Amino acid sequence: AVALLDANGFTSDDFALSHPGGSLGRKLLLTVADIMLTGDEIPLVPEQATVSEALLEISRKGLGLTGITDTKRNLLGVFTDGDLRRLLDARVDIHNTLVEEVMTRGCKTSRGEDLAVEALNLMEQYKISALLVVDDNNQPVGAFNMHMLLKAGVL
Repeated sequence: AVALLDANGFTSDDFALSHPGGSLGRKLLLTVADIMLTGDEIPLVPEQATVSEALLEISRKGLGLTGITDTKRNLLGVFTDGDLRRLLDARVDIHNTLVEEVMTRGCKTSRGEDLAVEALNLMEQYKISALLVVDDNNQPVGAFNMHMLLKAGVL
C-alpha cells in the first residue's frame, strides 16, 4: 500500500488534508492564528510603564510575558517572568524602573500564518515558553504559549 501511495505521489500533506483531525493533520495544517489569543487577551504595556506595571500585566494575562509597545503600537520588545526574577536578584526597584530600560529588544515573534509546529520548533530552539504574534507592520495581533500548543495537540 505504501509503495502504491509513493507511486501516485501521495504525500504527508495529502494525508493531512484527507485526515485533518488526526495528529499528523493537526501538525501539518494548524496555524498559529488557529490557537493564539487576540484582542484584549494579548499581554501588552507601553514603553513608559514601570516594571511593576508590566508584572501586573503578566499576572493578569497568564502567559509569562508581556510585549512592550510604542505610541503607535509597534512591538519594541518583550519582558518575561524570567527577566523579572533576574531583576529581583539584582535588587532593582521595580516601582521606579521603566520596563523599556530592562526589556529584551529584538525578541522572537511568530506570524499568524505560520504553522503551529514551526512556532513550536522556534520555541524549543530558543528555550522560550511563549511568543507574541505580529503582523506585517510589527504590531502585535496575538500571543500563545506552550500550554496552548499542547492543548491543540501540536506537542
